[in-house]
Amino acid sequence: MHRTGCVLLLIMTLAGCATPVEKQKSSEFDSIRAADARISLGLGYLNSDRYQQAQQNLQQALRYAPDYYRALLSMAYYQQRVGESEKADRFYQQALRQAPDNGDVHNNYGVFLCEQRRFAAAKQAFLQAIAQPYYHRVSDSYENAAFCQLTAGERQSAKALFEKAVDHDPLRVRSGLQLAKLEIEDGQETRAIARIQRLQRQIGERPAGLLLLVKAHQQQGNAEQAAHDAQRLAQQFPESKEYQLYLANEY
Repeated sequence: MHRTGCVLLLIMTLAGCATPVEKQKSSEFDSIRAADARISLGLGYLNSDRYQQAQQNLQQALRYAPDYYRALLSMAYYQQRVGESEKADRFYQQALRQAPDNGDVHNNYGVFLCEQRRFAAAKQAFLQAIAQPYYHRVSDSYENAAFCQLTAGERQSAKALFEKAVDHDPLRVRSGLQLAKLEIEDGQETRAIARIQRLQRQIGERPAGLLLLVKAHQQQGNAEQAAHDAQRLAQQFPESKEYQLYLANEY
């Protein structure tokens, strides 16, 4: 399976989705409950790289409930993991037909499309997830869209999407630090420094944040503060990749 340059967030919940559904008949409910049990087992096996057992359980889930969007979505993810992109696409499309208002389905299809380098379609899928009225993982999908746009080389679009992600979740570390990095590259050091310091007050210091502070203060010509940030990086995170990048002057 083709990988993008970043890790996007798939949403594979083992419990039922929060999106409202109509009350089902008892016989259908039993089939859905049986399918959910198989999905839980299948995804557990998949996360342990036990692909044969994963496939068997996910296939059984589809036998119990062939039109159940979670069974279709889970099988799509399985096919995605094993590199069967055409089969994965078909299962995602089936899941979308069964649950067109489900944000998780749109989000996960966006992750798949981004891995396939279908960047415009991926962005649209993420925005479709965000547009759903009962979708509560808005910041996840904004972040996914932003990293995907960054991989596509659409830097300004990515920056705007990272801003949206942190608007919806100010403590979102990956988006906040990536946005600060882009701000530093754009000569907006003061904005970036303030953003990183706000994060640090809330979640503590992170090696990536300290390295960005080093770069921002160096660009401002504040060698003393840059040296202080580098010292904190060395003292608190001596084994981090960020400190190794600092030592190699590759940041």
